Amino acid sequence: MVIGSKCALVFVLMGLLCAVPISAESGVPKLKRNRALPKRRVRTPKLELPDIEGNAVARPDDFIEDAPLKNPPKTPGMGKELKLFGEEVASRIDKVVSRKGFNMWGDPWTIQGIPLIFPSPTNGFHLGLHAKLVDIVRQDPHKVEFMGQVLASDKGRYKHFFQADYPYAFGGLWRFTGRIAYNRDITQRYFGLGNDTQVNPEGLEPENPLYANQRAFPAVNIQFLRYLGRKFRSGPVLGLKWMNISAPAESLLVQEKPLGINGGRTHYLGWAFIRDTLDFEPYPSRGTFNELYLQWYSKYTGSNYDFFRTTYTFRYYYPLNSKLIFAHRSFFEVLSGDVPFYELSAAGGSDSTVGFGGDRFMRGYQGNRFVDHIRSAVGFELRWDPIGFGFADQEIELGFVPFVDIGRVWNKLLPFKLGNLHASTGWGTRIIWGKRLIARGDFAFTPEGSSFYIELGNSF
Repeated sequence: MVIGSKCALVFVLMGLLCAVPISAESGVPKLKRNRALPKRRVRTPKLELPDIEGNAVARPDDFIEDAPLKNPPKTPGMGKELKLFGEEVASRIDKVVSRKGFNMWGDPWTIQGIPLIFPSPTNGFHLGLHAKLVDIVRQDPHKVEFMGQVLASDKGRYKHFFQADYPYAFGGLWRFTGRIAYNRDITQRYFGLGNDTQVNPEGLEPENPLYANQRAFPAVNIQFLRYLGRKFRSGPVLGLKWMNISAPAESLLVQEKPLGINGGRTHYLGWAFIRDTLDFEPYPSRGTFNELYLQWYSKYTGSNYDFFRTTYTFRYYYPLNSKLIFAHRSFFEVLSGDVPFYELSAAGGSDSTVGFGGDRFMRGYQGNRFVDHIRSAVGFELRWDPIGFGFADQEIELGFVPFVDIGRVWNKLLPFKLGNLHASTGWGTRIIWGKRLIARGDFAFTPEGSSFYIELGNSF
């Protein structure tokens, strides 16, 4: 039964390939880890790359669909999930793959994009576009990258952003990353604070107001990191956020009235320390990534709340063979002071996102399922990419990924309690386009039910 499900998902994913439009890799130096693809003639002379070394940039986390496609109490089963996946994929613009490699300002550039056209039972019908424009005269990871997204639904959900990344700014000594975004999430949930909160299945119904709330905010994030040799970089980080929150009168959020129920500003200043030995940042197969982020929120930074956030993330990648990669992430975060509840439910660092639950941490649980001042999680994946081929002069791979996520939250560390860990497991598929754009589908199981996600980018 497992084998049959995987085969069915392969055919569905091949349908997605027909739906994924615009790209450009023509006339570009090949990546270090080029899989066994048909040989073809390179149409441009080999590029001589500068000898400045550097890696890594903050990967945006912008969900195509950040709410599970169903509620755990009414699980339709794997067959129904695959049917929903196929219907969503079929709704996208199909067969719009074209070659758009070009030179600009004397450098080779690529453009990749995916139209976002899909229905959601909770968020409405979505229409949008996710695209990136990349100067690839540097392949580690690029010389310049512009990335943007516009996404809106007929029920009022919005996820827009624009990001610019310069890994070798000012003579290759600095890395600058700037991002501006606007999010309006109409199906956010609040389950209370603590590791042992319980869920009323009736409260998960779309029309039930028990856990419901809406959050809307513009945000700006800037990182300006100085290279300290080939592996280290460090420097200041800045963030601005204006949060607006609304909730039904019958909701748990209104009943408990945690700090931050009225929203407010959470602007911060901070410092980042990063050690990066990844072989290829957009899709690593070897190396480690360590980062420590310190963020200070205060009236002196323009915040309405006074608190401090410390976030440590460790990622490790090891190739078991040419097509199989072991991937691991450890995450630990502490928030101290007067922290609004919506910041307690957000995971920090360069890869900041919604906290535990959802498609990134402890997949399969509801988003914001476990919220508190201290949290830790580990994740493991086996990334198997057995199928590789050339299509429209592009490098395409199909991958399969079994995974395990484990984590919990604490109100305080002492006395230390390790019990009552929360775990989820599952498997997913990947479409890896030119090693720079990844579309994934993950099916995750938990003691509270199962969920299915279609997203852009790896979980970590």
